[in-house]
Amino acid sequence: MGLGYRVVLIRLIGAEGMGIYQMAYPLYTIMLVVSRSGIPVALAKMVAGRLAKGKNKDAYRIFTIARVLSVIIGLLSSITMALLAGPLISILKLDPRAYHAILAISPAVFIVSVMASYRGFFQGMQDMKPTAFSQLLEQFIRTITMILLAYLLLPIGLNYAAAGASFGAVTGAIAGLIALIYIYFKRRSLIFDFFNEGNELTEYKAKPIAIELTKLAIPITIGALVQPLMSLVDWIFVPQRLQSAGFIMGEVTTLYGRLTTVAMPLVQFPTVITVSLATSLVPAISEAFELENQRLIYHRTTTAIRLTYMLGLPAAIGMFVLSGQLTDIIYNEPQAASILAVVSWGVLFITLQQTSSAILQGVGRTDLPAKNLFIGAGFNAIINYTLTGLPAFNIHGAALGTVIGFAVAAFLNLRSVYSELGFLFGDKRRFIYPSIVALLMGVITYISKGILVNVFLIEGFVMEFAFLILLVLIGILSYFILLIYAGEIGYDELKFIPKIGTKIAIKLKEWGVIDY
Repeated sequence: MGLGYRVVLIRLIGAEGMGIYQMAYPLYTIMLVVSRSGIPVALAKMVAGRLAKGKNKDAYRIFTIARVLSVIIGLLSSITMALLAGPLISILKLDPRAYHAILAISPAVFIVSVMASYRGFFQGMQDMKPTAFSQLLEQFIRTITMILLAYLLLPIGLNYAAAGASFGAVTGAIAGLIALIYIYFKRRSLIFDFFNEGNELTEYKAKPIAIELTKLAIPITIGALVQPLMSLVDWIFVPQRLQSAGFIMGEVTTLYGRLTTVAMPLVQFPTVITVSLATSLVPAISEAFELENQRLIYHRTTTAIRLTYMLGLPAAIGMFVLSGQLTDIIYNEPQAASILAVVSWGVLFITLQQTSSAILQGVGRTDLPAKNLFIGAGFNAIINYTLTGLPAFNIHGAALGTVIGFAVAAFLNLRSVYSELGFLFGDKRRFIYPSIVALLMGVITYISKGILVNVFLIEGFVMEFAFLILLVLIGILSYFILLIYAGEIGYDELKFIPKIGTKIAIKLKEWGVIDY
């Protein structure tokens, strides 16, 4: 859904308008991370840990205190963002038209912060449905608001259209919060009955709970903060360094828009799966860790990393092969193809970094993802500053810096997982075969693209879009079939595919393709 509204917006207000819109996001994301990242993850971990030991009343007490902290931090963050808008635009020599967009999005920080406390509560109970429903509703309302306001305000000016698009985050957050509160009160009797079970309340004092929450939340917040800092690096360096390379402000804003609103959303699209995996992985690993169940920790860790690798690598290769079609057909920005071709390899490293961070947070080492991502951000900053100012690299320097920054962070995270747990991949052959299969998929997709272009007349949006979908399906099906024949997907894995998985597994077993 997030990718969808960007497609419409960029066609409505162009790369320059999206550049203005995107200039509000690095500051917004940082304030959002400060207000909502640490406490919900810490809350989920603490609630899951208490529930594993039967301390239900203590778990609920932790939630009530975390909710108060979220309200206070969120309110302060929103006010700070609004006050910093003008000075930061002036200091960093950003496009002054971004001022209204920053102001428009600032109230969302407070609302999302409160919403995150409820999500962390349900996450700690390992119930992901309320979070999923609220996120869908949030994104739906946000999309409608953004497109409607951008369309209505465009005649007044590009800056007001970008501000209208930014305000969609506010209405979306309100809708998501209302949904979560509704679910919470609808289930109130069941929730209270559940939390009244188990041991008597032992953690009734707010101060020790707040201290424990803070100790867990601060490293998580720092770790979550470093990733937006990579966007902040682009926010700070890209406009200035592109000007140093000889580009004027309008060209700078357009190039910045192509990187941040065309290439990066496509790169981040496959990560929705690993973000979901990481969200459920923290309490799952935490539960196994509290119970000291090494076998369960091993199974969940190796499965999560292997699944992430099997999703991230083919997504990166496919995006590289189809970079021209993705940017042209979806966004009508063919000039962004070379940017996407560079940054597409970041998919693998971003997904591995997310999953490994969740594993480390689950075993209580919340400090390591923060440190490792900070080192990665340092690499990103150096490469970004050095290469973006060179005319030969320009915006591609920023794209390369992003890829290397996440690659460093992912490698350090995986090393930390191995150091803490003594294992990582399990059987290394389970990663060699998917690598070969992913490369073969890329070759098949590339050859198919050349054949289809030569055989068929592909003109007009409908035909071009159908062409892109066909190529994507060819890539997915070839990868899936090759994995089955390589023995990397068996009967048990196929059963996990919703609705049709069991039927496919039974048929393939009947045909002798797979074994039980």
